[in-house]
Amino acid sequence: MLTRNEKLLKAKLWQYLLPGVMLTASLQIGNVVDAMLVGNILGTDAMSAVKIGMTIDNIMELPGYVLAVGGSVAAGMLLGRRERERANCVFSTTFLVSAACGILFALLSVSSPLLARLLTGGGPLEADVRAFIRVTLLGGPVIGVVLQFISYVAVDSYPGVASAYVIVSNILNLTLDYLLLRFTPLGTAGAALSTILGYALASVVLIPYLRSPRRMLHFTAPKKALAASLKLALSMGLPTLAYMIFDTVRGLALNTLIVRAMGEASMAVFTVCDNVVLIVQMLVGGIIDTLSTIGSVVYGERDYFSVRALVRHVLRYSYAVLAVLMAVLAVFTRQTVGLFGIAGGPLLAMAVPSLRLFLISLPFYVFNSFMTTYYQSTEKEKLSSLVTALRSCVAVLPPAFLLVLLAGPGETEQLRALMIALVLGEVLTVVIVELLRRHKYRGQGLLLLPAAQDGQELDISIDPTMDDTARVPQEIAGFCRRCGVDEKKANLVAVAAEEMTVNIIQYGGRRVRSVDINLCVTPDRLILRTRDNGVPFDPTHYESDAEAFEIHGIELVKRVSDKVQYMRVLDLNNTTVEIALDRAEAEHG
Repeated sequence: MLTRNEKLLKAKLWQYLLPGVMLTASLQIGNVVDAMLVGNILGTDAMSAVKIGMTIDNIMELPGYVLAVGGSVAAGMLLGRRERERANCVFSTTFLVSAACGILFALLSVSSPLLARLLTGGGPLEADVRAFIRVTLLGGPVIGVVLQFISYVAVDSYPGVASAYVIVSNILNLTLDYLLLRFTPLGTAGAALSTILGYALASVVLIPYLRSPRRMLHFTAPKKALAASLKLALSMGLPTLAYMIFDTVRGLALNTLIVRAMGEASMAVFTVCDNVVLIVQMLVGGIIDTLSTIGSVVYGERDYFSVRALVRHVLRYSYAVLAVLMAVLAVFTRQTVGLFGIAGGPLLAMAVPSLRLFLISLPFYVFNSFMTTYYQSTEKEKLSSLVTALRSCVAVLPPAFLLVLLAGPGETEQLRALMIALVLGEVLTVVIVELLRRHKYRGQGLLLLPAAQDGQELDISIDPTMDDTARVPQEIAGFCRRCGVDEKKANLVAVAAEEMTVNIIQYGGRRVRSVDINLCVTPDRLILRTRDNGVPFDPTHYESDAEAFEIHGIELVKRVSDKVQYMRVLDLNNTTVEIALDRAEAEHG
């Protein structure tokens, strides 16, 4: 028998993996190098002020980020289900709402003095925090629009454009960072201004995408669908919303604990540890994020074979990269903290052992990141939100306050207690989620995918050869017999499968590596799906012209089927052919 292979999935994974890693790396490297530049040029106090001010930045990004992630996951699933109009409504709605929220945050910039006083308690960092917050809020409209495009462009088969945009914006950001911090009196306001200007000036990179006739997502007037589209985006973005809210609460609580109970030295060390997390996200986050782009689409297509294979590859690559990174950080710990302006003295003596202790949390952090993204991409939003709530806040803050309180008055002992609490929070998240999953989803496994329906779904792959193509109708016919499908209908779907695969191999071009074929027998119809990486071709728009050039078998497929649908998703041809079953035949089957 023909069996399913991973050729198309592996090719697509590598096509998305490098741009995805570059995109995430570029997003995070700007934050990490920002901290390094501020720490080395303005000093560790200014670096701590930026860290505190990032709490307001997180709040400002919350609507745009939630709608961008949730909307792009929803759009990916809708495209996988061939519901292009709904995908366009989600895209347009989230863009409009995010832009409106950005304008509102810009108006709230007048409240920056009050916000800075609340965050610092009127301490010595207040002026630097106030300057950073004011410029950050003024850039709200730019950030809101940017977040939408970064997420949607990758889902819409253009991961390279998203990566190019982020790379260019961060090059501009870091260049302006150095110039504004070194040669102007702007201080921390310069760090915020360079980020906003970098994102705004890099928008020219998006022009080729916006003008491309091949993109699937377009602006449309949502009209009556606005509320439904917003609800769908928010439901899919629920884990991201939970993350943003709980991460903000976590940041406020830990910043308050450290600044008011521990000291500014501990705040500097904590900032370094947070930036190490950004480095992990920079190198591993892009790998995990392929679950949002590729994973949401193949899950929407009910291609559970590809979902399982994708998870296997994502975890393997993520932990391989993490192992190398942890080894480097463990060996070069002193040099790592030195990059953030901590070069010697008592502060260095505190930072080195604290960072080495913090490294223990990273394997658990990566697994929790995987669970958050995977469950969000497979319509398990509540479970994903639970992981987020635990790791960001619920499993971290109680141990942190308790252990710091029990550590006594010494700042070194308190800092060690805080690092232990951060490790404990990640570990507790893994344990609690595993116990809950075993109790609520007993026997379903980690991925919580539907069990295979033996005898009701055929899933095979063929190489682009006529020999393999000749075996397709035999496999289809045999499968239909086992399912009790009427012989006439079985012959029709077998003919449709053969004609589609012959057409793909003859006219798909040299780029065709493999053809995935899925046949699902439902109570009322036969659903045949084919997927290939050949040249773009929409059979629903093809019209026969015997005097010119005629594609083999397309008209025949249209005649024997009741419905033909096509979608170019993930830069793959995805065609669905449906043949209705009579009620009597379905009941007999």
